[in-house]
Amino acid sequence: MIWAIIIITGLFTFVMRFVMLSGIAPRKLPTIFEDARSFVPIAVLTAILVPAVLTGKENNIMLLDNAQLPAAFVAVVVALISRSIVITIIIGLGALWLLKFMGFP
Repeated sequence: MIWAIIIITGLFTFVMRFVMLSGIAPRKLPTIFEDARSFVPIAVLTAILVPAVLTGKENNIMLLDNAQLPAAFVAVVVALISRSIVITIIIGLGALWLLKFMGFP
């Protein structure tokens, strides 16, 4: 049974990739997919960053005594003002390190 599942999923993966690379599929995506594609980076980054900022060592949500939360707010404000990834990272990490140095848990 397990071999049948492995073979079927392998064939499915091969067919999906073959269709996209062979020229059978249309070269241009429909406009609704083109529009939706612009939201993918923000959705992925939100899914990665929100748990990293809000969860503690025991994987529970921490709103109080959480140094990452104010540092994240500072980084968001800097990102909105500067529109620079490097400046946002430097200021956000600096804010986090400063909060940790000042004794914020």
